[in-house]
Amino acid sequence: MSGASPDAEARLARVRERVRKDELDAVVVTSDESIAYLTGFRPLQLERLFAVVVGAAGGGAVIVPRLDEGHLEAVPAELEPRVYDAGSNGLPELVEALAGARIVGVEEDHLTFARSRALLGHGFDLRPAGAIPLGLRGRKDAAEVERIRAACSVVEEVVQMTFATMREGDVERVVNARAEGWLRERGATGAHALILFGENAANPHGSPGDRVLARGDVVCADISACLDGYWGDMTRCATAGSPSPWALAAWEVVRRAQQEATVVAVAGRRAQEVDAAQRRVIESAPELGRCLHGAGHAIGLAVHEPPFLVPSSGAILEEGMILTIEPGIYERGIGGIRLEDDVLVRTGAPELLSLLPLDLVEVPV
Repeated sequence: MSGASPDAEARLARVRERVRKDELDAVVVTSDESIAYLTGFRPLQLERLFAVVVGAAGGGAVIVPRLDEGHLEAVPAELEPRVYDAGSNGLPELVEALAGARIVGVEEDHLTFARSRALLGHGFDLRPAGAIPLGLRGRKDAAEVERIRAACSVVEEVVQMTFATMREGDVERVVNARAEGWLRERGATGAHALILFGENAANPHGSPGDRVLARGDVVCADISACLDGYWGDMTRCATAGSPSPWALAAWEVVRRAQQEATVVAVAGRRAQEVDAAQRRVIESAPELGRCLHGAGHAIGLAVHEPPFLVPSSGAILEEGMILTIEPGIYERGIGGIRLEDDVLVRTGAPELLSLLPLDLVEVPV
C-alpha cells in the first residue's frame, strides 16, 4: 500500500491529463525537482539515471538505482518501482517501463544527449515536454507557499545576523562561510551565500575571495536557503560606515525599480512587463551604472525556475506563481546595489513573502 500524499496523487493525475491533451503516449520526467514534485523524494543524480514515467492510458513507473530503493515507500501506488543494480545504467529498465509507447515526451532541457540517442535507437519518437511538469510546478498551492514563506523567514534572520556581526576588516569568503553555516544550523538542506564587498559587488555572480571589508565599501548580500524542499531568496545591501553619494543614489534608484516592478507582478501580465518596469527606472540613471540582468525569476523546488523575468519572455503570469523581483545597478570599480524579494502572484495586489525592510544598512567601522 502506498504512503503517498493526496497531493502527490493529484499531481500525477494532472500530469496524465496533460500527456493526453498533448497527444503523447507517455512522458519521462528526469529532473531532480520534477521527480520530487511527483514522488516526494529528491534524487542525488550524479551519474545514475532517475526517471518517472507517466503513461497516457494509466500506470507508470519510477526508475531508481538499488541504493535509492529505500526512498520509494511514499511514492504513489500507480508508479511501479523499477530498481536497477550496478550492472545496469537504468536505460533497459526505462525502456521496459515505456513498453507500448511510441510518442514520448521528455524534459528536453534535462535529458542528456546520450540518453536521448539511446531512446531514439529503441524506436521512440521523442517530443519536448518539459512544459508539462514545469507548468504544474509554477502554480504553488497553499502548502508550497507556506514552505517558501518559512524559507524566507530563515533567510531574513541570517541577513540580519550577517549585517549585525559584520565589521571593517572582515574577509569576504569568511563572511560567506559564516552565513552559510547559520543557514545550515537553522535546517537548510541547501544554502547559498553570495556576499560581495566594494568593487566585487559590481559583478553580480562574482566569487567571494580574500577581499577585506574597508570603510566606504558597498556590501551586496544575496542569500538563499532551501527548507523542506523549497527555496527562499533575498538580497539586501549595506555600506561600511556612512554611504557614499553614489551608494545613496543607486540604492534609491534600485528601490524605486523594485517597487515599480512588483506592482506589475499580477496574474494576467507578461513576464517581460515586470522586467520592462524595472528596466525603465534603472536605465534612466546611466550615470550610476548598468542594468546587467532581468528583473528576476520564479522560485520553488529550484532556486531558479521559469518564467524568467527578461525582455524576451512572453510568459503569462498566473495566480500562485512565486517570483523573485531583484533589480540591480552596477558600476565597475565601485560596486553594485541589488534588492530582492520573493513575491506571490495574485489576481489582485501581489503578496510579499519576504518582509525584511529594504533599508541601506550602515555597518559599524
